[in-house]
Amino acid sequence: MDLENEIIELLKKYKIVYALTLPCAKIKRLLNLTEENLHHIPLSREEEGVGISTGIHLAGKRSVMMFQSGGIGNSLNALLSLAKVYEIPIPMIISWRGIYKEKIEAQKPMGEYLPGIFEAVELPYVLVEEKDDTKKIEEAFSMAYEKSIPIGIFVSPKFWEQSEYDMSKPDEESYPIRKFAFVLGKASTTITEPKITRYRAIQALTNQLTNKIVISNIGVPSKELFKLSDQPSNFYMLGSFGMASAIGLGIALVKESEVIVIDGDASILTNPNILGTITQEKNYCNNLTVLLMDNGACGSTGNQLTLAFSKIDLELLARAYGFDNTHKAYEPEEIINICKKKSYGPRLLHIILKPGNADVENIPLSAIKIKERFMNAIRMIK
Repeated sequence: MDLENEIIELLKKYKIVYALTLPCAKIKRLLNLTEENLHHIPLSREEEGVGISTGIHLAGKRSVMMFQSGGIGNSLNALLSLAKVYEIPIPMIISWRGIYKEKIEAQKPMGEYLPGIFEAVELPYVLVEEKDDTKKIEEAFSMAYEKSIPIGIFVSPKFWEQSEYDMSKPDEESYPIRKFAFVLGKASTTITEPKITRYRAIQALTNQLTNKIVISNIGVPSKELFKLSDQPSNFYMLGSFGMASAIGLGIALVKESEVIVIDGDASILTNPNILGTITQEKNYCNNLTVLLMDNGACGSTGNQLTLAFSKIDLELLARAYGFDNTHKAYEPEEIINICKKKSYGPRLLHIILKPGNADVENIPLSAIKIKERFMNAIRMIK
């Protein structure tokens, strides 16, 4: 058996269902096999994979990430403020560039410093270079799940040279003809004067959120939700700005019940490609609802204006990314009526709001307490 298939068998042994990947030529064969054997989710950026993997874990399933070493630079904050703080097990098979026979100069800095970066932030890692090092990969999987931690598996190109699969063979893959047409349809291009604040919108939604799986964006939105409608099935984000909808997607992939994300305009603009990843997976996450609270400002940090204030209609952006089911709302009654309707998703409700934060206290729960009570609560939800 070649080394790539050995790794696939290890993934199956550890009951890993989802593979979240970005491409690298050195692991092309492994990625192809992954697509054939697991639920494969191509990513646009590594950090969204951390968010989706977090959601998958919270919902009770396992995932693996596969990407190039340079991707650590894109995902480090999410690994620390989300995966490490909430103790999320994420094995990461990292194609370790820049060290062995590297021809691309730009790959060298991150490759050379990669072990030191992991040591500095106290994330564990293993080095995989020799053919017999597959046992290290298995040890890393065990460590991730026994200790509930993200772990780096640095796989040198030297390792793949020892595989029985001949990478020098020309590709014989055939690709479909690209055909693409998109109609924006009913989406509005006019935003009128906001009527209410985010606090009032959440207040209006209280009954719609009760006994539901809810993921809430970092900062004041989570504090307002805690004040108005705390429940064990609320997942409050304390860090990792921009990851709320990614976590929601991960949970929606596993659960059948409705998953509701309270996200914000600044958060979505930080990681807009998550909208495309959601619609890429729309056949598996039609239970996902994104409540996009758009006050045109970074509310938690002093109401600095965002591009959504006057430059971008985020409903149009969602439709451009492939959302078929979108709505815009200004009044509490509109928000409630849309949320009450049973409709095929994933859906996005673009709620236009006035800037402003309620005077609410910090959430008196640690990250681990939030995670534990959330996982216990949704375990009872189908």
